[in-house]
Amino acid sequence: MFKQLLGFVIFFHSGFAMAQSGAFGQGLLDGILATVIYSLIGIVMATLGFKVVDWLTPGDLAEDVSRNGNRALAILAGSMILGVCIIIASAVIG
Repeated sequence: MFKQLLGFVIFFHSGFAMAQSGAFGQGLLDGILATVIYSLIGIVMATLGFKVVDWLTPGDLAEDVSRNGNRALAILAGSMILGVCIIIASAVIG
């Protein structure tokens, strides 16, 4: 177990060291940075979409789903979040 963990750490450490030294170029670091940025944008947009649907529906959507177990509202919120995520993914892919 320890040998596998040590090998895993050495593998990733060498990969990051090569990326920082320029052996991989800036491609790996740019890809990681773009992934983090697009992930944060997606999370913020999905949250804003949920808040818009919460604003458009009568009552408190999160409270009605969690306390009262309203499955119809849960399906509505889940569908909306999936729709927003599909739109964001297609915008990122191009």
